[in-house]
Amino acid sequence: MPYVPAPVIEKLGASMAFKPPFHEQILELALTMTNEPSTKVYWEAHNKLRVICETHKNSALDHPFQWETLADFTVDSEVKLAVYLKALELAQKYNLLSYVVSVATEISELYLEQNDNDHAMIYSKIAKTATLQMEV
Repeated sequence: MPYVPAPVIEKLGASMAFKPPFHEQILELALTMTNEPSTKVYWEAHNKLRVICETHKNSALDHPFQWETLADFTVDSEVKLAVYLKALELAQKYNLLSYVVSVATEISELYLEQNDNDHAMIYSKIAKTATLQMEV
């Protein structure tokens, strides 16, 4: 299935059956980071993913998938939170409910790890609301 940028999908009212931009490349980088024992190779893949995100930030090729994946492999919790918040912002902007659910859940879990139950509850509710809005 061909790729259609999120803004076009939104205008067409199309489902999210379309793959996000750079889907295969991002999956390959994630696989490398998951399976690579070499720290050097891990960080090279991480930096490539970061460059994809930063290069296409605020463009038609910006997508929560790439930001969520970057956050998943980010070690620093403050940076991880900022990246997840970027992914959530995009997911909400384009009403990509499955991404809203997954990213808001990750943010909630980060806040739980920090013993910040108030913020954890806020993002848990965002995830729940998006889940309830999803079509079955």
